[in-house]
Amino acid sequence: MHDVPHESQGCDSPVLYSVGNSRVGSVPVSGRGSGGRNVSVRSGVLAVLSLGPAYGLQLHAEIETRTARTGRINVGQIYSTLNRLVDARLVRPVEPDGGDHLPRYALTADGTSEVARWVVDSDAGDPDWAAMVEHVLLVASLPGVDPGILIDAYRATWSGRPPARETGTAERDAGAHRSAAAADQLLASAALAWLDGIETAVRRDELGSRPLSTERPRRGRRPSAIN
Repeated sequence: MHDVPHESQGCDSPVLYSVGNSRVGSVPVSGRGSGGRNVSVRSGVLAVLSLGPAYGLQLHAEIETRTARTGRINVGQIYSTLNRLVDARLVRPVEPDGGDHLPRYALTADGTSEVARWVVDSDAGDPDWAAMVEHVLLVASLPGVDPGILIDAYRATWSGRPPARETGTAERDAGAHRSAAAADQLLASAALAWLDGIETAVRRDELGSRPLSTERPRRGRRPSAIN
C-alpha cells in the first residue's frame, strides 16, 4: 500500500470537527435530523482532481467549501482516501509544483472515467437527502460540467420512489405506517422543490462554477463551529 505524505497540520493528529446543521438557503444539509449519508470523500477527491493536480490540504478545503461542509471532514480521511485511490490506480502522484514542494496528485485515465460517470448518476436506490445536496452542489461547482443532467436524474429518482406498503400491516401498526408514508411523501416533495430551486440558480449562474483556488489553506487546528 502506498503511503501518502501529509502536509504539516500544526497539530498532533487529524481532528474530527463537530458542527450543527449547516444550511444551503433554507435547506438543512445534514439530512433528516439524525445524520444522513454524505457524499463520500472518495467521490469528492476524484471530482476535485478533475480540475487538475492538487495536494491533500487543498483537496480538503475544496471539498468542504464546495459542499458546504466546512469543519466537518476529518483531514485524515483525505490522506487515507488518497492511499486507496493510488492503490486502485485511479490517482497517481505527480511532481510538486511551486516553492512549497507539496506532494500533488492527479487523476489517471480510469479515475477520469469514474468522475465522468459520477457527475451524471444519482443514487437510484434509496436517495439520501444530505448526499443528494452535496452531490449536486459539488457537480455544480465544476467548470465545464452540466449539472442539469444530474438534477434531472435525481428528479426522476425522487419522483419514482414507491409509496410505503401497508399490505399485511396489523391494525395497531397502521397509523405508524401511514405517518411514515406521509413523511416520505413530504421528503420527496421537498427534494423536488429543492432541485427546482437549484436548477433555477444554475440557470442564473448564482452558484458559480470555479477552478481550483490558488489560495493555500490555512494550517492548524480549527475551532468547532457554534450553532
